[in-house]
Amino acid sequence: MMGCHRWSIILTFSWFLIDLGRERCYSYGMTSTGISPGIREPIYTSLADRLRQEIRDGHYEPGQMLGSEHALAKKESISRMTVRRASEVLVREGLLERRPGKGLYVRSDEVTTREIQIVAGNLQWEPSLQASRGAQSIAWGLGIKTQLYDAHGDVEADLAMLRGLPRSQADGAIIVSLHSKTFNETIYELKRQGFPFVLVDQKLHDIDVASVTADNYSGGYQAGQRLIEAGHRRVAFMGDFVATTVRDRLAGFRDAVMDAGLPLDRSLLLDLGEDQTEDRLRDWSATTEQCTRTLMRTTNPPTGIFFSCDAVARSGCRALQAMGFRVPEDVSIIGFDDDPLCQWMTPKLTSIRQPFFEMGKVALEMLNDVMAEPTRSLQNRVMPVKLVDRDSVAPPPATTTQ
Repeated sequence: MMGCHRWSIILTFSWFLIDLGRERCYSYGMTSTGISPGIREPIYTSLADRLRQEIRDGHYEPGQMLGSEHALAKKESISRMTVRRASEVLVREGLLERRPGKGLYVRSDEVTTREIQIVAGNLQWEPSLQASRGAQSIAWGLGIKTQLYDAHGDVEADLAMLRGLPRSQADGAIIVSLHSKTFNETIYELKRQGFPFVLVDQKLHDIDVASVTADNYSGGYQAGQRLIEAGHRRVAFMGDFVATTVRDRLAGFRDAVMDAGLPLDRSLLLDLGEDQTEDRLRDWSATTEQCTRTLMRTTNPPTGIFFSCDAVARSGCRALQAMGFRVPEDVSIIGFDDDPLCQWMTPKLTSIRQPFFEMGKVALEMLNDVMAEPTRSLQNRVMPVKLVDRDSVAPPPATTTQ
């Protein structure tokens, strides 16, 4: 069986190299068409040209299925990636549409392009940016135009945009949560008015709205397990308890500690949002640094800290290092989100990866369904998360009393 598997890999890779070689045939010289007789254009371009002509010549009816990318790749004896590149050309031109889970279809003349609004509180927050990009990556193939609104951290501007959606040109919206009472009230009003939307990064419990969230409980549990496996027995959690996502992370973290038969000292659970402020987009660094200093000045400080997000972890790490603590030699830390800056920190930050790009894609697909069938039952999708182990977790100091 191993031999068969190895030959399968070799044959697959060989086809890839053959296909790649086809797309990299070059020679010098130009003609009036911009391509010399000795140059073979990339295979995906040739495939796109042929399919385009066949569609225009009426070989395919509007709404007819061309097939899946896998089936077309097998039919043409080329790689699936080459088919993907060709299909993306025709999708952008409006000749094809990609129907998730089904395949490629000839775009019908009767298809009406809809316009949606993506409302992001602050695109400097990496998860918000990735979710927006995920939604935009498949929008055109579904006949949807996207408008992206960035409130630049201004909560009132964000809320004003949400309140104006029913009177706007938008047919629906993808909304990144602000996690506040006022935000929830605004969402309730949108629901009451029947405006189609999908909520990202929050599941409301008192009304039924379509939503996409990460598995925050699982992420918290994985973080707790990682610290315990490293040998830590006195661990802390720091985050904004107002956000339901953060409370879910705390619940998972707490259960991981208790399942290991360890006590969880409530004094080591620090709420950064205890003032219940409505400004969910504010800079949390000063509050985080102050809480970190207070935490580490106690008689028996923790040797491991789980921060509720990477931005909070960065501020906490700065505070620890300014106090003379080494990470991870003296204190291990874990963040949540796995934004790109994790790899640029010193040390590189262990974090829980949220699939925000995929969450954006799922949100767009759900919104497309909601707009097409407003009375359909609403979904609440929970996406899996993954612990990404880097350099910020190590065994506790041998001299520590835990």
